[in-house]
Amino acid sequence: MPPRTSHPFDSLAERFAQVVADRLAPLLAQTAPRRGPGRPPGSGAGQKLRGRKLDMRCRYPGCKNKSKGPRFRFLCADHLKLSKKDQEAALAKWAGKK
Repeated sequence: MPPRTSHPFDSLAERFAQVVADRLAPLLAQTAPRRGPGRPPGSGAGQKLRGRKLDMRCRYPGCKNKSKGPRFRFLCADHLKLSKKDQEAALAKWAGKK
């Protein structure tokens, strides 16, 4: 195979690519880096929930302990040991007040 010679189109394409790269480099350096794919920071639904605080107190009447959260029906470790029937009654009483 004969050695490849440079065509005028190849040199024109390389020159065009270099000009574009030279002009884009300063613009890319000015933009702030994004925090990964997706939406830019500050535009998501996370802002709606940011100030929302859950009431993490135990739902048992008169109890001041911190609950174990929604997975454990907002009851503290002491009141999770109660029977299911007693837990239901306490939660119904709490819901009646709210």
